[in-house]
Amino acid sequence: MTKGETAAQRHVRLNGIAGTFHEIDVPKDRKTSALEMAAAGGLDPARLFKTLIVETDEGKFAVAVVPADRDLDRKALARAMNTKRIDLAPQDKAVKLTGYAMGAVSPLGQKKKLPTFIDESACGFATIFVSGGAYGLELEIAADALAAAAGATFATIA
Repeated sequence: MTKGETAAQRHVRLNGIAGTFHEIDVPKDRKTSALEMAAAGGLDPARLFKTLIVETDEGKFAVAVVPADRDLDRKALARAMNTKRIDLAPQDKAVKLTGYAMGAVSPLGQKKKLPTFIDESACGFATIFVSGGAYGLELEIAADALAAAAGATFATIA
């Protein structure tokens, strides 16, 4: 990695993925909610997507990418994953699997490749914003480009 480059930035650069990184001025000393991030960046919260790591009742993990202004529909994601139940993964497991700090998890450049699901509302925008792998760093990218880069599936999960 180039000095100061996040794993997401490296992934985008090495794979020639079309996307633009934006710095948003938010406090670096505390976790910022997705809604606070949208407000600080002047972004529509429906276009800013948060990345959640989930665990199934069988102990398998996955990534859910949902709009900042909506909650994850756990039952819908469980159906999409063909499992009975999912919960948010414990913080220590999420950090270990992704290599990212909580609140800065990007769907790209994670340590372990996990099944990824993006809420289909992303398809309604020319571009969406997802975490760039650091507090205050957002990646603007077309939803289909994100899905291709992450090997993701679109589903109604929010």
